[in-house]
Amino acid sequence: MPFDPKSAKKAGKRSKRGPAKKEGPSIKEKMEMLYEKVLDYLLINQEKLTKTERVKVFVTLSNYIFPKTKSVRDKFTLDRLKEIDSQGHFDKDRDPTK
Repeated sequence: MPFDPKSAKKAGKRSKRGPAKKEGPSIKEKMEMLYEKVLDYLLINQEKLTKTERVKVFVTLSNYIFPKTKSVRDKFTLDRLKEIDSQGHFDKDRDPTK
């Protein structure tokens, strides 16, 4: 029996796998929709927030908008730390957490 459109249709009807499942929105997509709703609400109702709440929202959102900077040590500080270390002021055997 050759495999043709008629036999394929019969085989598909006998299949126990069921219909193809359609994928719904992923968790990431759902979270993005939720964030958009919350941000829209905050923008519309920002006058209802207290000053403290506004600052908290501003600081929290700033962490996601602006890149975080790394602390930078200048050449003088690095040279001074090397000098102190070479003089033996740091006890390498002692646990600094105690």
